Amino acid sequence: MALTREQYNRIMRIYDERRRRSEEINRGRQDEAYERVPRLKECSDRISANAVAETRAFLSGDRALAVRLREESAGLISEKKRLLKENGYPEDYLEPVYECPCCRDTGYVGTEKCSCLRKMESELIYMSSGLPKILKKENFEHFDLSVFDDEKTLSELAPKLVITQRGYMEEIVLPKVQSFLTSFFKNGAENLLMTGPSGTGKTFLSNCIANEAIERCRGLLYESAAEMFEKFSKESFRHGEDEALSGRIKEIYDCELLIIDDLGTEVASAFTESRLFMLLTHRLKTGRSTIISSNLSLNQMSRIYGERIVSRIMESYVLIPFYGSDLRLRGGMRR
Repeated sequence: MALTREQYNRIMRIYDERRRRSEEINRGRQDEAYERVPRLKECSDRISANAVAETRAFLSGDRALAVRLREESAGLISEKKRLLKENGYPEDYLEPVYECPCCRDTGYVGTEKCSCLRKMESELIYMSSGLPKILKKENFEHFDLSVFDDEKTLSELAPKLVITQRGYMEEIVLPKVQSFLTSFFKNGAENLLMTGPSGTGKTFLSNCIANEAIERCRGLLYESAAEMFEKFSKESFRHGEDEALSGRIKEIYDCELLIIDDLGTEVASAFTESRLFMLLTHRLKTGRSTIISSNLSLNQMSRIYGERIVSRIMESYVLIPFYGSDLRLRGGMRR
């Protein structure tokens, strides 16, 4: 994620503290086990000595010696496991204890960011934007179908489809959202466009998806359309001189999942049309997932942003139109 230097340093200090705790736990366990079973320390010391000797033998070309040392170490490792088990310890009792075994509490697997680091970055950005408080309520655990009207049929869909707002959400919207999540977690290249009147659940579902992504350690950014275009405008005038802003915009283009809320609330112009086209095209070409929510219909989008943008969306996005009454007037969703 795009972080300021201080935010990044804050995260790295967390990883430093995790490794320090791991080392303390490991030293405590070693002291305890070695005192009870001295042979364990003899095995550990011999394995360490063999590792150094094996490297020297390999570099000097004595492959036979390197193989013998490796075999001896394998036998010593097996003996350690047996001794631990015989004395009531788990076989891995002397192994380092990490909060994240994948990266060993470094934040990186090789040169790639570990999923735990991406999650921490996402959460840090949410903390700075105030979204975590929303996400505590707006997640699938709190998604309540009973707040949707189940009496009147949706006039927008009649007479071809006779269904209530609740039935529509349960039978059409939620399965599409679940299909998106399944595909996103599998290959990360799905896109959603949610359209419809205010208060019909679009933003709530976007937050549900965002929360699910964070829980699954996936990196994401959540931007209101107005604020996103404002960032683009500032960056174009500053010519990349604002490092933090440039980094944020790069992440808007390249993050795993970008959620653009309330598209259409920004001031429309040739600039916003051009930047939106560039953004969507880049994310499609690079296989990044995007979710857009908007009160606009496709026809309105076409008038505001042009046919080429709407055509690109229709080709590559799953469209989920929302219908029905405003849930906020019925006291729904934000409970």
